[in-house]
Amino acid sequence: MRGEAERLVSQAVAPAESVRPAVALTSRRRRFGPPIEAKLHSPTARREWVPRPELVGHLTSVTARLVLVDAPAGFGKTTLVAQWHLSPAERRPFAWVSLDSGDHDPGRLWWHVVSALDRACPEFGAGNILGALQVQAPDFAGTVLPLLVNELAALPEPVVLVLDDCHAINEGSSYDQIGFLLLHLPSAVQLVLITRVDPPLPLARLRGTGDMVEIRAGELHIGSAQAAELVARAAGVELSEPDLADLVDRTEGWAAGLYLAALSLRWHPSPGSFIRQFTGDSRFVLDFLTEEVFSRQPAEIQQFLARTAILGRFCAPLCDAVTGSANSSKIINILERENLFVVPLDDSRQWFRYHHLFAQALRRQLDRTEPDIVPALHERASGWHRQSGSAGEAISHARAAGDVTGVIDLIAGNWYACVDSGQAATVQGWLASLGGSTISAHPLAAHCAAWVAALAGDRDSLRRWLPIVEMAQRDGVLPDGIRSLRSSAALLQGTFGFDGLGAMREAAARAVALETDPASPWHALALSSYAATLYWSGELEAAAAQARAATSGSGSIALIRMVGLSILSLIAIDQGDLDEAEQWARTARDIVTAADSGLGGAPQSSLAFAAAGAVSAGRGRLTEAREELEHALQMRRRHPGISSWPTLEVLLRLAPVLLDTGERSSAVTLLAEARLLLASSPDGAGAQLARLGQVERRVAGEPRGGPAIEPLTEREVTVLRLLGGSMSMREIAQELYLSQNTVKSHTRAIYRKLGVSTRHDAINTPPITPGE
Repeated sequence: MRGEAERLVSQAVAPAESVRPAVALTSRRRRFGPPIEAKLHSPTARREWVPRPELVGHLTSVTARLVLVDAPAGFGKTTLVAQWHLSPAERRPFAWVSLDSGDHDPGRLWWHVVSALDRACPEFGAGNILGALQVQAPDFAGTVLPLLVNELAALPEPVVLVLDDCHAINEGSSYDQIGFLLLHLPSAVQLVLITRVDPPLPLARLRGTGDMVEIRAGELHIGSAQAAELVARAAGVELSEPDLADLVDRTEGWAAGLYLAALSLRWHPSPGSFIRQFTGDSRFVLDFLTEEVFSRQPAEIQQFLARTAILGRFCAPLCDAVTGSANSSKIINILERENLFVVPLDDSRQWFRYHHLFAQALRRQLDRTEPDIVPALHERASGWHRQSGSAGEAISHARAAGDVTGVIDLIAGNWYACVDSGQAATVQGWLASLGGSTISAHPLAAHCAAWVAALAGDRDSLRRWLPIVEMAQRDGVLPDGIRSLRSSAALLQGTFGFDGLGAMREAAARAVALETDPASPWHALALSSYAATLYWSGELEAAAAQARAATSGSGSIALIRMVGLSILSLIAIDQGDLDEAEQWARTARDIVTAADSGLGGAPQSSLAFAAAGAVSAGRGRLTEAREELEHALQMRRRHPGISSWPTLEVLLRLAPVLLDTGERSSAVTLLAEARLLLASSPDGAGAQLARLGQVERRVAGEPRGGPAIEPLTEREVTVLRLLGGSMSMREIAQELYLSQNTVKSHTRAIYRKLGVSTRHDAINTPPITPGE
């Protein structure tokens, strides 16, 4: 359970972090599962393919960056490009991706594109790109695609990238990204799009500049000579010229119609009479497939065909599970040998699908003959995919079976693994398929929807689903490892802090009380969230205790440790111990920058950069401080999310640095933003309002903190003098024969009396000494 829970916690880790997630919390690098191999292979040559030498020769010679093969279904688009690939005249490697509806999700789309290129080109460096994709909110335009373009430009040899079935995706952002790739495509790379509909790309401009070559239905039309060859290859029948002309006329040169007709001619005693009955009407084709192909099979094959037609793709073990038999492998071999509309999906011939028209006919036959068994077939398919780890297909079949509870359980057990791999849109699609009323009626579904909304920064949806989670009566550990729905609600409120610090602090405390398993990352999350709320409430010692517990427990994983260490660094800075602060900050940065962490672009990592910047500011290294803090602010700007507290921390650290570097107007702008943030969430924000007031007074030209009206004691003056040197808190304590905690207490009193918050500011503020 812990391994799964580690994956499930990741984004939620940053205290008060509600941004679109960008990284995993796991202590080891989160890996993608293996790509679907069937999607990465071009079709293998088939005996019935009709040579298209003119078209293949044309494609081999073109140099345009885009080749668009665009025609309705069944016109032989994919076959033509596969023949081009296999042509002896074509020496370039082909990276092939067959798209499907799952590739609406850009993360999944580019994962398969990169995997295809990695297989086609041994020199292609996929590692950095996959690393950029292995976050919860991949930065496609800013990171993923530029990395992809750079790797393509570095290839020593040309390559052809084929995206087949582009019509399967209709997500605008995916096409925006394809357009970006096309615009920046290196000259040695050619992009091929195979589609049934025009893609939303600037086709007119590409056509006008000569950057696109088009193959459309007119070019793919099959004439009489090619039709005769196709019929001869597929059926072993030689048609008379009148019959052949009639068939070509009836199918209008449609390759799929000709092929279906040719397969049927194998069994028809009178080709001429058959052709006179054949039309291109889809209903007739479906009827024909049922009557002329399906009905000619033995009863065992008929039952197998009908019952497995519910499967979008199938293998022998899956078919065994669905049909309840043990001979699926033998039957599939028969189907393939008899050319019964079975299409292999991989080179090893483990996975197959039915020809789409044939599958439609089979499903209609199943609905007519065994309608009552359909839900059970889908339940069996869902169970097999669940056991095999294919969450998407398991959910699809459970939904088709009408098993709402099963769908919700599957989503609850798999939502984070999918979000964590950058495929949040997939989870959102699962939830959307349930519908709002179903989610409202099932607290476990509302729990999933609330977390997905929180991680995506969707405040309105989070407010919609959270009350349902809070009011739920369900007890027991949830599939994602959270102890209960009550704990889920507390973690959401205590981590994302959208109702002010007061409510956030109370919720985080409840979460700590509820998440009692030290080995659970949710326990560590609760501790780190509580530490953050205590820190922002001004209770430094209590915050430090919680942060230490969060970073040292057995359930603590990379991102939680990074956040806890950053909080500890900020606390040490506020207490004047720059040496300790720098140690914590350096360790936090090491976690962020580790090659296998995947945390570099995570918005939660802004706290590590803020801590590093604050240490530099305390040391007087203002240029370095500004760079670190501005980087942290840019991260928050990209993903502002629900919570404002991490952003506020960066603003209050950066404004004094800008002031000290002579950019007063920029500091004023940041402070105005900070005041707006606090005005929107004033509950429990007294400590932060005081911090803001101190910086505002500095910017207004008053001495730091205003003139100190309470004099420093002699001991405090001594401590302040030593703070101005290079000694650490431990060394100051040794010098004065005091404990380190006593020195820290004196330092806090100095800061309070001087109205400052850092060691750097304290040593530059004239104190009032005893007797003044």
